[in-house]
Amino acid sequence: MVASILALYLSYLVLLRRSSKLREVRGPASPSWIFGNMLQLTLSQHYGEYEFEWLKKYGSVYRIKGFFGEDRLMVSDTAALQYMLNREHFVLGPSFGNAARLTYNNRNAFITERDHKRVRTPLNAGFTAAAVRSYIPIFERVAQILTEKFDDITSHSVGDISPLFGQATLAAVTEAVLGLTLNDLGDEYISTNLKLITMTANQSATQLLVDALLGWIPVPIRDLASRIPVEPFKFIHRAKYMSNEIGMKVIQNSKNAKNRGLEVNSGLYGDLVGNTGPTFSERDIADQTSLLLLAGQDTTANTLTFGFIELARNVEFQEQLRAEIHASLGSGDAKAYDSMPLLNAFIKEALRMYPAVAVSDRLAAEDAVLPLSEPIITSQGTQITEIPILKGQVVYLGTAQYQRSESRWGPDANEFNPSRWLKEGGALNGEGVSSYANLLTFFGGSRICLGWRFALLEMQIFICELVGKFHFSLPDEDHLNARCRYAFTLQPVLPDGKKAAFLQIKRVV
Repeated sequence: MVASILALYLSYLVLLRRSSKLREVRGPASPSWIFGNMLQLTLSQHYGEYEFEWLKKYGSVYRIKGFFGEDRLMVSDTAALQYMLNREHFVLGPSFGNAARLTYNNRNAFITERDHKRVRTPLNAGFTAAAVRSYIPIFERVAQILTEKFDDITSHSVGDISPLFGQATLAAVTEAVLGLTLNDLGDEYISTNLKLITMTANQSATQLLVDALLGWIPVPIRDLASRIPVEPFKFIHRAKYMSNEIGMKVIQNSKNAKNRGLEVNSGLYGDLVGNTGPTFSERDIADQTSLLLLAGQDTTANTLTFGFIELARNVEFQEQLRAEIHASLGSGDAKAYDSMPLLNAFIKEALRMYPAVAVSDRLAAEDAVLPLSEPIITSQGTQITEIPILKGQVVYLGTAQYQRSESRWGPDANEFNPSRWLKEGGALNGEGVSSYANLLTFFGGSRICLGWRFALLEMQIFICELVGKFHFSLPDEDHLNARCRYAFTLQPVLPDGKKAAFLQIKRVV
């Protein structure tokens, strides 16, 4: 016990040393020594009600307080973001990293640091532009099923679209990656998947504090701690086990079919089987299952949900988009979707306003100097263009803040305005940070989202199918209107905290 207390105390002294380098960077006052600004950042009733005000007041880089008085840096400056995304100096932070390691297998392409390139390179083949175009029939089949479910809602006028998009995106990624249907996954996996997603939408101050304490513990001990037989840990490990079993079963069935000279639809996994070797094994393939199914589901589903809420708020734009869809489609070719200006402006604006991972922590793996594209004024009144970062310092990627910055996106940066993407010269003022629309939604650098092309084409097809056939409006009852809350990802929730998004839906075609 004494040794544990001493270790924590020494860790605290290290935190204070790291924090001393940031004390001249301005930032908001801390309402609590224990929680710092963390409750404001993560548990506000409406996401960003504090964060976006801090951005206006302090600029694109400012200091916030973490747990137990620790100083942390919030970053939405373009040069600093590029530096963090394109160098190995920064790894997944304690909060984001712990959640990812707990939810996914440790050897998947998102979490692994040393083996990232080895694991990711074979997977890239399934998400090239050509490969994603081959998934069009899958997306169209799923979109037809969505139409049937939305038709069911029209008989009641008002319905919750959030779980419908969740089921649809899970169905699409399951067939593309595994060659399976939702029925093939089984009722137990489907119910476990739904419970896991629901569980991530509920955070509490206690949970945040536990996550912070776990962040001080070495990873091997942390992994052992997650084996404590309490209900949440048991449930999460069960979900990972089931994902692995599904992945290994698909791999084995594909091997057996190939050995017998038979053709079998096993999606991306089937293509990877037979191309494995000492650098990428069948176990490596299976270890990606939990990541591909979960990350390929909820993030896209939430973006679609928020997008349709915005369509319901802006009926005039909705009508214009519907007219473009009716005038443009018919070929089922991905090139047709890419050539629809209103459709793609709408998707970009939804991704800008509602990035799945609005803020994520990174840990400095070594000492670094963070460059700034816009100088900041310190608390001492001096102007600086770079900030020294010590090894072990926590720094936040402020994705949502970068995408709400008025200096970058104009005075209406906090408004949903797809027409900004139709302007000559593009929507962004100045240099961007990523290859897709200068948005940070899919991250950037070597760790840009594996399935970003997959998600874009999936959204294009789902939106065209549904907006082409249905009219959407907000419900009359205030208690059914969703708001945006941060819980590991941005989630649509009702005033009572339940994850849901109700809309009035009417068939028009």
